[in-house]
Amino acid sequence: MLFAFIPVVFAQTNTWDALRPLTEFAKNIDLPVKVIVFLISFALLGIAFLAWQKAKSSKFFFIALAFFFFAFKWALKVADAFLSPGYFFSDPAQNVLELLIFASLFLALFKK
Repeated sequence: MLFAFIPVVFAQTNTWDALRPLTEFAKNIDLPVKVIVFLISFALLGIAFLAWQKAKSSKFFFIALAFFFFAFKWALKVADAFLSPGYFFSDPAQNVLELLIFASLFLALFKK
């Protein structure tokens, strides 16, 4: 039932025009946002690693591993922006890293 209304929603191009300024603004600040997210993810990796060293818990290990994959992903995105904009770090590669992040978080939550 929901899929029946999708063509109607996307046929109305005027409703999406209101988002164009926001999209342009996001494009203009894309690189600084990538750098900030990388720095925050790297800091969270450090905090998670210190927590794992202190507690020696497998849960903290998997959380640190998830933040490692997250920081690695954003490091590749920043490098991709400077070295070859959008050519070597494709969506499928990002999806694999996101799957690893989710798997690590899943193990952290449900491993006994």
